Amino acid sequence: MKNKSHGASFFSIAEQSRKFSKYLLASAIATLSTMAIAGSAVAERREVDIRLQVNQDEGFTVMTRKAEILARSAAQLTFDREVLVSDVSVKVTAQNQDQAAIILQLSVSRREWSSRPDPKVWATYFPMTKTLMGLN
Repeated sequence: MKNKSHGASFFSIAEQSRKFSKYLLASAIATLSTMAIAGSAVAERREVDIRLQVNQDEGFTVMTRKAEILARSAAQLTFDREVLVSDVSVKVTAQNQDQAAIILQLSVSRREWSSRPDPKVWATYFPMTKTLMGLN
Protein backbone atom coordinates (compact mmCIF):
# COMPACT_ATOMS: atom_id res chain seq x y z
CA MET A 1 0.00 0.00 0.00
CA LYS A 2 2.78 2.30 0.83
CA ASN A 3 4.21 2.03 -2.68
CA LYS A 4 0.83 2.64 -4.32
CA SER A 5 0.24 5.89 -2.42
CA HIS A 6 3.67 7.20 -3.42
CA GLY A 7 3.02 6.20 -7.03
CA ALA A 8 -0.40 7.83 -6.97
CA SER A 9 0.97 11.07 -5.55
CA PHE A 10 3.78 11.07 -8.16
CA PHE A 11 1.23 10.79 -10.98
CA SER A 12 -0.90 13.49 -9.35
CA ILE A 13 2.11 15.82 -9.17
CA ALA A 14 3.08 14.97 -12.75
CA GLU A 15 -0.46 15.74 -13.92
CA GLN A 16 -0.47 19.06 -12.05
CA SER A 17 2.93 19.93 -13.52
CA ARG A 18 1.70 19.12 -17.02
CA LYS A 19 -1.38 21.34 -16.54
CA PHE A 20 0.75 24.12 -15.10
CA SER A 21 3.20 23.87 -18.03
CA LYS A 22 0.30 24.18 -20.49
CA TYR A 23 -0.94 27.21 -18.56
CA LEU A 24 2.51 28.82 -18.64
CA LEU A 25 2.87 28.16 -22.36
CA ALA A 26 -0.55 29.65 -23.09
CA SER A 27 0.26 32.66 -20.91
CA ALA A 28 3.60 33.18 -22.63
CA ILE A 29 2.00 33.02 -26.09
CA ALA A 30 -0.72 35.48 -25.03
CA THR A 31 1.85 37.85 -23.53
CA LEU A 32 4.09 37.75 -26.60
CA SER A 33 1.10 38.32 -28.88
CA THR A 34 0.01 41.29 -26.79
CA MET A 35 3.53 42.71 -26.83
CA ALA A 36 3.74 42.34 -30.60
CA ILE A 37 0.43 44.12 -31.07
CA ALA A 38 1.31 46.79 -28.51
CA GLY A 39 4.76 47.23 -30.05
CA SER A 40 3.31 48.14 -33.39
CA ALA A 41 0.65 50.29 -31.78
CA VAL A 42 3.10 52.39 -29.77
CA ALA A 43 5.14 53.45 -32.79
CA GLU A 44 4.76 57.20 -32.97
CA ARG A 45 5.02 60.05 -35.41
CA ARG A 46 6.66 63.18 -34.11
CA GLU A 47 6.17 66.65 -35.59
CA VAL A 48 8.75 69.36 -35.06
CA ASP A 49 8.18 73.01 -35.98
CA ILE A 50 11.18 75.32 -36.30
CA ARG A 51 11.14 79.08 -36.86
CA LEU A 52 14.09 80.61 -38.67
CA GLN A 53 14.50 84.37 -38.52
CA VAL A 54 14.99 85.96 -41.93
CA ASN A 55 18.24 87.81 -42.50
CA GLN A 56 17.80 89.88 -45.64
CA ASP A 57 21.60 90.11 -46.10
CA GLU A 58 22.02 86.34 -46.40
CA GLY A 59 19.63 85.60 -49.23
CA PHE A 60 17.38 82.64 -49.93
CA THR A 61 20.10 80.09 -50.76
CA VAL A 62 21.83 80.57 -47.41
CA MET A 63 18.50 80.46 -45.61
CA THR A 64 17.63 77.19 -47.38
CA ARG A 65 20.96 75.64 -46.33
CA LYS A 66 20.34 76.74 -42.73
CA ALA A 67 16.85 75.20 -42.90
CA GLU A 68 18.36 71.90 -44.12
CA ILE A 69 20.87 71.89 -41.26
CA LEU A 70 18.13 72.58 -38.72
CA ALA A 71 15.85 69.91 -40.20
CA ARG A 72 18.66 67.35 -40.23
CA SER A 73 19.54 68.07 -36.61
CA ALA A 74 15.92 67.94 -35.48
CA ALA A 75 15.27 64.62 -37.23
CA GLN A 76 18.45 63.03 -35.88
CA LEU A 77 17.84 64.26 -32.32
CA THR A 78 14.25 63.04 -32.40
CA PHE A 79 15.24 59.55 -33.52
CA ASP A 80 18.15 59.46 -31.04
CA ARG A 81 16.14 60.60 -28.02
CA GLU A 82 12.81 58.90 -28.64
CA VAL A 83 13.16 55.21 -29.47
CA LEU A 84 9.42 54.72 -30.04
CA VAL A 85 9.25 57.36 -32.76
CA SER A 86 8.95 55.65 -36.13
CA ASP A 87 8.39 58.74 -38.29
CA VAL A 88 9.35 62.38 -37.96
CA SER A 89 8.12 65.45 -39.76
CA VAL A 90 10.13 68.66 -39.49
CA LYS A 91 8.72 71.93 -40.78
CA VAL A 92 11.09 74.89 -41.06
CA THR A 93 9.36 78.24 -41.40
CA ALA A 94 11.03 81.54 -42.31
CA GLN A 95 9.86 84.39 -40.09
CA ASN A 96 10.28 88.11 -40.71
CA GLN A 97 8.40 90.24 -38.19
CA ASP A 98 4.72 89.50 -38.95
CA GLN A 99 5.35 87.41 -42.07
CA ALA A 100 6.00 83.66 -42.12
CA ALA A 101 6.33 81.07 -44.88
CA ILE A 102 7.47 77.45 -44.94
CA ILE A 103 10.92 76.93 -46.45
CA LEU A 104 10.94 73.13 -46.29
CA GLN A 105 9.10 70.15 -44.86
CA LEU A 106 11.10 67.01 -44.10
CA SER A 107 9.08 63.80 -43.61
CA VAL A 108 10.98 60.57 -43.08
CA SER A 109 10.72 57.20 -41.35
CA ARG A 110 13.38 55.91 -38.99
CA ARG A 111 14.35 53.20 -41.47
CA GLU A 112 14.66 55.66 -44.37
CA TRP A 113 16.68 58.07 -42.24
CA SER A 114 19.06 55.39 -41.00
CA SER A 115 19.73 54.30 -44.58
CA ARG A 116 20.24 57.85 -45.89
CA PRO A 117 20.30 60.74 -43.37
CA ASP A 118 20.20 63.48 -45.99
CA PRO A 119 17.51 66.17 -45.72
CA LYS A 120 17.81 66.95 -49.43
CA VAL A 121 16.48 63.47 -50.22
CA TRP A 122 13.46 63.57 -47.90
CA ALA A 123 12.53 67.28 -47.89
CA THR A 124 9.89 69.10 -49.88
CA TYR A 125 10.99 72.63 -50.75
CA PHE A 126 8.79 75.70 -51.09
CA PRO A 127 10.51 78.08 -53.54
CA MET A 128 7.66 80.62 -53.37
CA THR A 129 8.94 81.51 -49.90
CA LYS A 130 11.71 83.51 -51.61
CA THR A 131 9.15 85.77 -53.25
CA LEU A 132 6.80 85.88 -50.26
CA MET A 133 9.59 86.92 -47.90
CA GLY A 134 11.20 89.33 -50.39
CA LEU A 135 14.53 87.51 -50.44
CA ASN A 136 17.27 87.53 -53.08
